[in-house]
Amino acid sequence: MKRGIAWNRRLKAIAVGLGIALSLLTARHWYETYRFGHPICDNCRPDFPVLYSGARLMWENRSSLYDLERQLAIQKAIDPRIGNSVLGFAYPPFTAFLLMPLGTISFSNAFLVMTVMNGLLLSIAVKLLVGHLSLNREQTTWLLSATLCNFGVHSTILQGQTSLAALLLVTLFLRSVRQDEQAKAGLWSSALSFKPQLLPVPMIILGARRKLRALIVSVGIIGALAVFSAILVGPKGIADYIDLSRRFSALESDLGTNPQEMQNLRALAFYVPLGASALYVWAALSAAIVVGAVMLNRKRCGGDRGAVMQWIGNVTAILLLSPHLHAHDLALLVVPSALTLSLFRESIPAAVAIGLVLIGLLPLLPFVLAHPLPPIMPFILLSLFAVSVWFVSRSAT
Repeated sequence: MKRGIAWNRRLKAIAVGLGIALSLLTARHWYETYRFGHPICDNCRPDFPVLYSGARLMWENRSSLYDLERQLAIQKAIDPRIGNSVLGFAYPPFTAFLLMPLGTISFSNAFLVMTVMNGLLLSIAVKLLVGHLSLNREQTTWLLSATLCNFGVHSTILQGQTSLAALLLVTLFLRSVRQDEQAKAGLWSSALSFKPQLLPVPMIILGARRKLRALIVSVGIIGALAVFSAILVGPKGIADYIDLSRRFSALESDLGTNPQEMQNLRALAFYVPLGASALYVWAALSAAIVVGAVMLNRKRCGGDRGAVMQWIGNVTAILLLSPHLHAHDLALLVVPSALTLSLFRESIPAAVAIGLVLIGLLPLLPFVLAHPLPPIMPFILLSLFAVSVWFVSRSAT
């Protein structure tokens, strides 16, 4: 017993040490972005200028929200190194509306406000997970350690991205569905439309579970947001948004999207050069995930473990099916980490604790090695999803 406790403490110390080292690196690059508009390193480019340009254009000319030349002018004023290389603002118009207050202050102050907001969103999400899953002190400690070592969390803060908002919404959606609060489930699922690529699986969950009221609320709010967006930017803005979305979806894009470097099924399908066949492989894999997601949610599970495995599968399905999923989006792994830890009430097996920490750090490796890696993370997520479906199919009642 004493030997097990000693190893547990050592593992925690190692995890905390790795998390602190990652935090120091994040803090350094964060300060450089705050001070100079970008980290002082080759090929380092934060995403926040994209959001800032969207916020600014909402004040200057809403109909030109998706005009790449106007976006480039704002981004180039922040970071002259980028030349004519623009990262396009591709969020829906209502997201730009929510970001508008950031456009009234300087880039540095806006970046600081975004960082504070991300910290609050992360804190609320973790607190909700701990409370909803009734995690004990040991489980909570490991959840905090895994979160500290989650590169997606650090990348979101460093990049000034929105993935921690998605993390909170997924957490709220999970809690609402598990507590059968249909109106709230519809509200939180519709809110995920600020990142439309995350929306399909929540809709599948509501449909497979026959949550008709939640679906009506969700579809109604999404429709209202679509109308509001059209009013905000007008016909030209909507046409530009559709055109930009098509460019982002292209296999070869000049907008910073490379399928092979993503963390989803798309990366898995396009890693091996299969030419036009890769598109069909992606479609087949996506169809399999959709079928699996329906199977996960169509029946009740016997026991708490089955219900937890359902949601581990659901969140991994969200990640796998998203057509655009970068390192910062893996902040969503905080949810399956909490769910996994909830399965072990007595003690956390060393393999589980180490696994959660290593999975969180895995997306950091391409940056450390300065070389792209094979799609290891999508393979891990796919394996975890398959295990979830298998487990739930056996325990379903």
